[in-house]
Amino acid sequence: MGHGAVFFGSDSLPVISSFRKYYDAQGFVVGSVNATEHSVMCAGTKDDELGTFRTLMNTYPKGILSVVSDTWDLWKVLTVYLPELKEEVLSRDGKLVIRPDSGDPVDIICGENRALGGETPKDKGVVELLWDIFGGTINAQGFKVLDTHIGAIYGDSITTERAENICMRLSEKGFASTNVVLGIGSFTYQFNTRDTFGFAMKATSVVVKGQRREIFKDPITDDGMKKSAKGLIKMDLVNNEYVLIDEVTPEEEHEGALKVIYEDGKFINKISLDEIRTRINGCI
Repeated sequence: MGHGAVFFGSDSLPVISSFRKYYDAQGFVVGSVNATEHSVMCAGTKDDELGTFRTLMNTYPKGILSVVSDTWDLWKVLTVYLPELKEEVLSRDGKLVIRPDSGDPVDIICGENRALGGETPKDKGVVELLWDIFGGTINAQGFKVLDTHIGAIYGDSITTERAENICMRLSEKGFASTNVVLGIGSFTYQFNTRDTFGFAMKATSVVVKGQRREIFKDPITDDGMKKSAKGLIKMDLVNNEYVLIDEVTPEEEHEGALKVIYEDGKFINKISLDEIRTRINGCI
């Protein structure tokens, strides 16, 4: 849902129903394109992967069609099957997107050989191999752009560092970065922890037998980063930055920017998905 608040592209269906239930989302929430995954390709059998590509293009004759292409042999798809399908791809009313899903994303997309015109498919990488088959145009900046009927995506495991390396190495070979779509996926999100951005949520105050008690943690084995706030908390906006003040009175707590959102199983001061997205866009 955090992803869906910022991006419109997602294959996670529960995000849609959750936003509609908890954040009053209306109409389009997130979505995707016609796309396969490995079980679809496996169902078509290894011996007839070429036929699976044809069936998919006949089933979806228009728009974007993303096909996972490394269930068995990515390089065979790029050097044997796609040349045979060339005219069918170019006559289709839409874009066929080739999706590798394993290996080092930088090498797979850009090739292991950093120079243009490598000898093997691995040397060239997906984008250069697609250019060899389908060609394209040269943009105003002098970079090669694949024919509009063909493209590539690496839809998982893309970190900021990998994205920068892919763009840089494509540039070195004379290709525009727009030739490939990059996806975050579970690898990148799950690779982060609560410590990545120094964020953790801790209780700071409890009521025991009718008496309020300030609580906090401050591990002696830590460098101080895990020391938590103590007691009731007030958030003040100072010079456009929020400042935390702890150990305040109940009256001071109510004067701050923090508002009750969820209490005793019910939403209070409910906010909509549209409001969240408007706030996020205003911060960019």
